[in-house]
Amino acid sequence: MATSTVRQKSDKRKRKQGAPVPEKNTGFFLGIVKVAGGTMLGTAMLASSVVAGGLVGLAVSFRNLPDVRVLRNYVPTETSYIYDIKGKLLDSLHGEANREVVKLDDISPELKRAVLAIEDSHFYMHNGINPTSVGRAMLVNWRNRAVVEGGSTITMQLVKNLFLSRDRTISRKLAEAVLAIRVEQIFAKDQVLEMYLNNIYWGHNSYGAETAAQSYFNKSAADLNLPEAAMMAGLIQAPEDYSPFINYEETKRRQKLVLARMQDLGWITAEEEAAARQAPLLIGQPTAWRSSNLPYITEAVVGELQERFGQDAVLQGGIRVQTTVDYNFQKMAEASVAAAHSRLRNRGLYADQVALVAVDSRTHFVKAMVGGVSYQESQFNRAIQSLRQPGSAFKPFVYYAAFASGEYTPNSSIDDAPVRYRDGSAYYEPQNYGGSFSGPVSLQAALTSSLNVPAVKLGQQVGLDKVIEICRTLGIKSPLDPVVSLPLGSIGVTPMEMAGSFATFASNGW
Repeated sequence: MATSTVRQKSDKRKRKQGAPVPEKNTGFFLGIVKVAGGTMLGTAMLASSVVAGGLVGLAVSFRNLPDVRVLRNYVPTETSYIYDIKGKLLDSLHGEANREVVKLDDISPELKRAVLAIEDSHFYMHNGINPTSVGRAMLVNWRNRAVVEGGSTITMQLVKNLFLSRDRTISRKLAEAVLAIRVEQIFAKDQVLEMYLNNIYWGHNSYGAETAAQSYFNKSAADLNLPEAAMMAGLIQAPEDYSPFINYEETKRRQKLVLARMQDLGWITAEEEAAARQAPLLIGQPTAWRSSNLPYITEAVVGELQERFGQDAVLQGGIRVQTTVDYNFQKMAEASVAAAHSRLRNRGLYADQVALVAVDSRTHFVKAMVGGVSYQESQFNRAIQSLRQPGSAFKPFVYYAAFASGEYTPNSSIDDAPVRYRDGSAYYEPQNYGGSFSGPVSLQAALTSSLNVPAVKLGQQVGLDKVIEICRTLGIKSPLDPVVSLPLGSIGVTPMEMAGSFATFASNGW
């Protein structure tokens, strides 16, 4: 089982001229002074009074606000992934939030610049709030007696998403501002931006830049180019409304708006803006709409994971699971099952379902598992959930128990002759196929010829409890009753149990 990992890629590309550069944070009260001063210079006196008064009022009641220091240990919910033995992605598992967390260095510089351009171009120059933007928004909101304009910085958006309600009230907006200043007292700008880009909602159940990049473009966030980055940045304000899967024209309008803003800021040239605006967007398919590549496999893996780690860890813990299954072998196995099913039906035989398990006897790795003819028609996994009588395939367990006892060898003799055993209130008389008997035979000959009577006799001589004990040693966990007919495979086991046990035989007991 692989645990959650975060890819580390070093992006050594330098910031383009004019791109935002970090500025050191100052203390909270100095930040308040800067806010007030900047507001008075950048907006009307009335707006600055509202901002300053609101901040002072909230400062008095700090203990009612969340403690942003919890972000030091904050671990966002993250999607788990299941891979085949060669690293091919088979399925993703998540709860309400489909998210893969990545480092800031693993996000394309183009996406970082595009997001900053449209959401907070002064991000690296303020202390959590932008006095001019907030002052303008407060004045508009005061005039309308309601919150109709935001003015939120990236830091304010982050604390709103993590700590506050969605209420559109002035008091909530002021709380947002105070918490933003607190956050920037504790965390560096790049840390704030990393948290923001990993938490923001990008539409279609995709949270964070990495998942969104995979959803929209089938690529990593580190590989996004300028046109793609501008498109994604344009989605943030209303992801579903601007989604290319829903309204491509609106998507392009928002993309052009982002590109124009980047050019106005001097972060890209006019030539780059024009080229990006005209470049085609190769849109993929939302990850939320994709299904598992190998559903019988992934459903079995999920069941085992939930049993071992719990549902929350599986859906939110960012687990990376590499299975032993080979995708190519699995596809061949599925084709074989379909072909076998078709041949049986064409011969007029009743074959409603077929299951298959392939185990590598050298490693005991499950290389392929098919739970039925069609997962779409039946999700019941007959390879691991269905108990079927193994018939004569069970006889080797009886002989193994005999040899393991040390009292029998392949040359030991047993009498293949009629016999009758008490079985409850009746009698059980085993018969060979064809109804004939061979008399005294070696155990090797009896097993080679798959004789029924010697197998039943040997089971009685060795003891059915010993036979069951051997089955447990070989990995059969299904209930087994010590009935007389057990050596003939009258009790159901799963195909997976049989394949695993026979792999042990093939590897000389290992």
